[in-house]
Amino acid sequence: MEVHSDLVDAHLYAFKRTVLLDVLEQKPKIRSIKDDLVPYLVRSQLRYGASSNNDTQTEEATNEIHALQKSDTWPFNQQIAGDPQSHPLFSLGVSGWKSDANVLKCCAYIANKSKYCARLNSIQAFGDINRDVVGEATHLTGYTISAHNNIVHPSAQHGSKTTIGPYCMLGEGSQMGDKCSVKRSIVGRHCRIGSNVKIVNSVVMNHVTIEDGCLIQGSIVCSNVQLLDRATLKDCQVGAGYIVASGTEHRGEALAKKEKA
Repeated sequence: MEVHSDLVDAHLYAFKRTVLLDVLEQKPKIRSIKDDLVPYLVRSQLRYGASSNNDTQTEEATNEIHALQKSDTWPFNQQIAGDPQSHPLFSLGVSGWKSDANVLKCCAYIANKSKYCARLNSIQAFGDINRDVVGEATHLTGYTISAHNNIVHPSAQHGSKTTIGPYCMLGEGSQMGDKCSVKRSIVGRHCRIGSNVKIVNSVVMNHVTIEDGCLIQGSIVCSNVQLLDRATLKDCQVGAGYIVASGTEHRGEALAKKEKA
């Protein structure tokens, strides 16, 4: 068994739905995947492994396994983990014991240093991960970094005296007017951006319209948003389809369309 203190849980779990429902039926008190279900699966696996080494099974482990065996979704490892031969950890077990089809199995994928893996659990993380698209995660996009250390899609257009700084991206079909400035930001596909617009440390998603003289700083702007002329956003999150009124200034706000009653 290996114990690590240098790993981050990405909180991404993969289950076969029918098998998961069967486990929850047998253990109705399970409320959390992280706090209840995963520890339960690991305990079941370890208990079975230890008892197999001693040629005996604890009554609790036996009852748990037999209860799941009665379901149509058994065996658990074949449904969730696929072919045991493709998982050396499953074949030998965490304690060196030979794997059996009649045992709950739980595994973790540890991404090596050549892979990109991040946990997106905050607005700050969302912005950081988007900017990684023009950094260590560029290989995931299929794009090539330009000599200016940014990504400008061949179909994108920008006017005179417009600057797109390092670690920025201008997506497919997007258009920018004259004298615009983009710094440490991502602009998605098919956006229409007027002149004298400044976008700093922000993420602008797809099909966004930004009129002349707008300022966007430290903000997340979702798809199909419209910023009318001279609007200012600082540290804001703007929901899809929202219209920011002309000349208004918003700081630290979450803006979204009101749901119809």
